[in-house]
Amino acid sequence: MIRIRSGRGLGDSIYLRAIVDHLVGTGDRVTALSDYPDVFAGSGAKIEAFTREGTVRVAHYTESMGDQSLTQWVAMLRRAGFGPHVPLLIKWQVQNAALVERVRAQAAGRPLILVHGGRVPMERTDGYGADLIPRREAFDCALAALDHCYRVRIGRAPHLYPLAVDADLNGSTSVADLLDLGSVCAGIVAQCSFAVPLAEVFDRPLLAIWAAAGLKSPTTYLRGITPRKVLTKATSRFVLDDWPEQKITEAARALRHV
Repeated sequence: MIRIRSGRGLGDSIYLRAIVDHLVGTGDRVTALSDYPDVFAGSGAKIEAFTREGTVRVAHYTESMGDQSLTQWVAMLRRAGFGPHVPLLIKWQVQNAALVERVRAQAAGRPLILVHGGRVPMERTDGYGADLIPRREAFDCALAALDHCYRVRIGRAPHLYPLAVDADLNGSTSVADLLDLGSVCAGIVAQCSFAVPLAEVFDRPLLAIWAAAGLKSPTTYLRGITPRKVLTKATSRFVLDDWPEQKITEAARALRHV
């Protein structure tokens, strides 16, 4: 039996699901330690509450944040003792078919774009991570370029600013619902968050809106949260929130062509 955990966040558990799927697929019996059991629906693994106690294999990246030669996904695999051959993919069956059908009906044939941004990073209440919050103007520019799409805001954290979307599901979906929508969407526009692995485990095109202030943060850890470190797949692109509007617009328009 392999007992394994990642970090405590939702994004960490989404990454961990990919590792669990790989282990179960090779015949291992697995217990995943997570506060998000819905992420592991249908995986065949046993789920227990997150803990740092006891003997457990750790798949995490925090110790390597200063090493920009490794993506956080590769760093997770190394920390847990796996080679880079483990795919960043999950096997997922839609849990809430009614939700998916309703959103598709509302989209009326338009590409479904999930939007996640304008929220406090890492659910911190002490201001830590504020440098990572993208400027609203960058989101506005990207979403305006995608006005032919059906843009749906997801997440659960309070909004720091409004965004031009066609539907707002913030705070009204379960974790399994998020994975359902991620598995069927045409792409995702988001700040650095759980939305990155949500896009990447389903090979969905991602446009990450990155805060330029974060790359210059006086806090070493925050300064290490770079696109090079976080983004793994060729389907993921980024823009900085201080780029010219034309450059952001072009990146957003290319989203559906990745």
